[in-house]
Amino acid sequence: MLDAINVKVKYKVRGSIVEALRGVSLRLDKPLLVTIMGPSGSGKTTLLKAIAGRVPYEGSIRVMGLEVKDNRREASRLVFYLPVGEVLIGDLTVNESIELASMSNHGYNVGDLLEWLGLSGLGNRRIIELSTGERRRVELAIALIKGQVIILIDEPTVGLDEDNARRVGELLKAASRQGRLIIAATHDPILLEYSDLVYGMRNGLLHKY
Repeated sequence: MLDAINVKVKYKVRGSIVEALRGVSLRLDKPLLVTIMGPSGSGKTTLLKAIAGRVPYEGSIRVMGLEVKDNRREASRLVFYLPVGEVLIGDLTVNESIELASMSNHGYNVGDLLEWLGLSGLGNRRIIELSTGERRRVELAIALIKGQVIILIDEPTVGLDEDNARRVGELLKAASRQGRLIIAATHDPILLEYSDLVYGMRNGLLHKY
């Protein structure tokens, strides 16, 4: 499903070269819930962006046999990247946002999914009127409804209380059991309870947790 070999990403910051990823390798050949833990600036988000084809990289990243940097359009049909706070349109309602995503429904019952995430009573609310945690749950619903086989999520439980964070953990675990490879970058130890594999990241290097 995913094979990353010696991946390096460098940025230029104020005239200096910063190595965000320093030779990361990762092979995942079946549906799993994988969590990457690490402090801010460790390279977690950069790794997700590289897998999604959002940043240039050295080395190799293959998804379902396709080299991402050479096949970005095709790879985007296989990989969905969910960042923090960049997905939703503020003037749309929750229902309208879900309807847009459900055009590529991956077999989920939308009503059941919204109920599980505690969103069933918010359908007519505009996104701009929601709390941070409510918006995040809508974003997660969209990520799961869309059809990509690999889902990359940056901080899936940001803005959520413990009960809702556990709901998210259970939902992501269930999604992996339905054939999706889910990789979550997080600070939240709650997700470790639901993960099949856990990695740590520090200074641009990935290691088994």
